[in-house]
Amino acid sequence: MTTLQIENSPADADGRTLEDKLRSLNEVLGELGRVLVGYSGGVDSALLIVAAHRVLGDDAIAVTADSESYAEGELEQAVEIVQRLGIRHEIVKTRELDNPDYASNPVNRCYFCKSELFVHMEDVATRLQVDNLLYGHNIDDTGDFRPGATAAREHGVRAPLQEAGFTKADVRELARRWDIPVWNRPAMACLSSRFPYGTPVTSTGLRRVDKAEKLVRAQGFGSHVRVRHHDDVARIELPADDLERLLGDADLRTRLASGLKELGYTRVTADLRGFRSGSMNEVLQEKASEEASTGDLATTAEELGLGMIASGEAQQITWIRVASGTTAQLTDERLRSSVVAAAEAVGAQYVALDLTPLD
Repeated sequence: MTTLQIENSPADADGRTLEDKLRSLNEVLGELGRVLVGYSGGVDSALLIVAAHRVLGDDAIAVTADSESYAEGELEQAVEIVQRLGIRHEIVKTRELDNPDYASNPVNRCYFCKSELFVHMEDVATRLQVDNLLYGHNIDDTGDFRPGATAAREHGVRAPLQEAGFTKADVRELARRWDIPVWNRPAMACLSSRFPYGTPVTSTGLRRVDKAEKLVRAQGFGSHVRVRHHDDVARIELPADDLERLLGDADLRTRLASGLKELGYTRVTADLRGFRSGSMNEVLQEKASEEASTGDLATTAEELGLGMIASGEAQQITWIRVASGTTAQLTDERLRSSVVAAAEAVGAQYVALDLTPLD
């Protein structure tokens, strides 16, 4: 067994340092025998496979899904990392879209995705005579809506990072110290997470989302980009600084809207609350009203000095269009918050600015 100690680090609320947690992780892994690690290329699964390889050597094997729900290039990036580290790697072809329980996009869609992966991992485990299946769940994941964790329990898949008490911050810090390339990579949920629950997930839609997000990033925006796919309506989510850049640049808004329309979207909007990881789960929360009305929203816009020329609802989105001369005012975070609050007070789910060029 080969383990790596790390320099002392601050203790958490339970008095445990990162070194304490690594020691626990090493102990958990050391008792597992031969393992398969579900490895997506993200920081959690990357840290887990590296830690397992340090402890178990060639008895730690990475397994990655070749899935339509991943953005183009993600599989290649995942392969490059484990190849560079000399870790054995198995790729399995998953076909989630063939399962109507997944493709219909219920709120527990991730359950069917993880189940598909774990069934393939069980087949690999039988072929390679592997003792245990692992995945990169950490303790911060337990507080989120994670149907995939149910699938893991049903298939007996263990989560050593969680068992050892690793938080997401612990994962990133240890990955940084071990020089794992994705240590600071933003969380990248699969492309299916861009579809509102109940909107069918299709191969065509997934490719459109992938192209749309690449188009947005090509305008100089960073990795925290989401294009939410509300059928024929695109809702762009950007971090606050990027959103303000977009709102302040009329030419940029036109380029993005025109480019996304060419991909097949009939309406292109920018979410006024900005980027939120897991924003599609917001529909699971109760709202003040079942029916949204734009009357109060129009009054609020007028009071704020916004020249609102149109508003409406489409595919769960309450959208507004303002006069081009007042759009830049929305770079003021307090003003945006006032517009969002007025819309949400009457039950709006997502509040966005319509960027679609006028015909």
